[in-house]
Amino acid sequence: MRKKYGLIKVLAILLLLVVVVTYFVDGRGGNKEYLAIFDLFFNYMQSFYYFFDTALVILAIGGFYGLLNRIPAYRKLIENIVGKIGKRKSVFVIVVTVLFAVVSSLTGLNLVLMLFVPFVISIILLLGYDKLVALSATVGGILVGFIGGILVTVKDSSSQYEVAYTTFEKIVGLKKSWTLSTTLPKCILLVVGIVLLVLYIVNYIKSVGEKSTKYALTASDPLLVETKERTLKTAIKRKTKRDSKVRVWPLIVILCVVFVLLVLGYMPWNSLFGVKCFDEFHEWLTGLTIGKYAVFTSLFSGTINAFGKWSDTGSYMMAIFLMFLSGVVLILVYRIKLDDALDGVLYGVKKMLLPAMISILAYSVLVCTYNNGFIETIVTNASKSFGDNMVVHALITFFGSILNVDLYYSVAGVFSTIVSSLTDKANLSVFAVMFQSVYGIVQFVGPTSLLLIVGLSYLEVPYKTWLKYIWRFVVELLIAIFVVLMIVSLL
Repeated sequence: MRKKYGLIKVLAILLLLVVVVTYFVDGRGGNKEYLAIFDLFFNYMQSFYYFFDTALVILAIGGFYGLLNRIPAYRKLIENIVGKIGKRKSVFVIVVTVLFAVVSSLTGLNLVLMLFVPFVISIILLLGYDKLVALSATVGGILVGFIGGILVTVKDSSSQYEVAYTTFEKIVGLKKSWTLSTTLPKCILLVVGIVLLVLYIVNYIKSVGEKSTKYALTASDPLLVETKERTLKTAIKRKTKRDSKVRVWPLIVILCVVFVLLVLGYMPWNSLFGVKCFDEFHEWLTGLTIGKYAVFTSLFSGTINAFGKWSDTGSYMMAIFLMFLSGVVLILVYRIKLDDALDGVLYGVKKMLLPAMISILAYSVLVCTYNNGFIETIVTNASKSFGDNMVVHALITFFGSILNVDLYYSVAGVFSTIVSSLTDKANLSVFAVMFQSVYGIVQFVGPTSLLLIVGLSYLEVPYKTWLKYIWRFVVELLIAIFVVLMIVSLL
């Protein structure tokens, strides 16, 4: 039980450290703005208001998989995949790692991709691997993809009246969304990160097989398919007549459609690529009328935005709506009783309640830090003392990213301050790659990392155990990042 709440203890200590820092470092206004203990509770409640959609999407993912657990086709699909993989277990883990990394790099949709993580983890656990392998192949793959993210975007802080998205290249003043000075290092980091992660996972699998590494982290009723600890052999052998009649192709089609719609909906097509066809189609559709009555305007305008602008209606509200809609379709297609469906949804929501609450606690660290603004003071003072020293700014980025879990606020509070304080503007592109990669490294080990919080909590992996497992890979990747950055800066 103590290990279950390890992340909460770490975040509580982090909050107290933030309080202490405010007594020694000036805030954004140039004066010390002390953070009282009572403010911690107030900021936690404030975090619900600002980041409620994030907690809601985590609960929605739990409810969605709770529903899937009540659908026989989901169980059959998982077992069919496991049976076809057979002895090629390690190949499957490698392919999954590469796919998650590449998709993450090309879309930048980290938390949205979490919707498909439980499905893949179910397969990996049924193949006989432990939770650390499952977590590092899925969540680890997504984070490596972010570090080498080619199309990572962030909300444009200069846009006050319209939600728009920009790239790190545009933030530092480069006209194009990708240039050779930034795209090449990202591609190199993507390839290097994938190779290092795959080798790390494979070596760990071998060490577990040789019993040189011991973690008691096998499947134990995670928020996945309820396999009742079936082994690979039983998953292949156990085929009932009822299972043989279950059709899996509707489920496959629905999951594929959900993935495609999420990518279409959340990729900022207009601001990133200049693609305006989705906006124009949405404008035409909402402008259609029957007589004098604008039917589609009443149904969609302000609720369902054009592809590429789904983040405008709350960051994850459209993803939640899509899960709800697909869940309704699944209930109708597979004729699931409403009571069974609701029981499954409630079971999944309960399983994800703790990760959602811990996520809000991580956001309260952000609220305390960003409202005070002491990070900006630290960056300014470091620039005066050390100039454009990349190592110093990387360290500040590391700790600043831990305190600012959300990418937008990390950019607004840390990266923007670094950019404005640099004297040699020729190195801006290198610093852009540095910030993105270091922020990604933090997501592997930081107690405020949303993907890590969700993954560790619902798989019931202790935070301390994860750090013991992953720290060598993080060091290897960190060294690779600085080697790549040093080479690029010399060119």
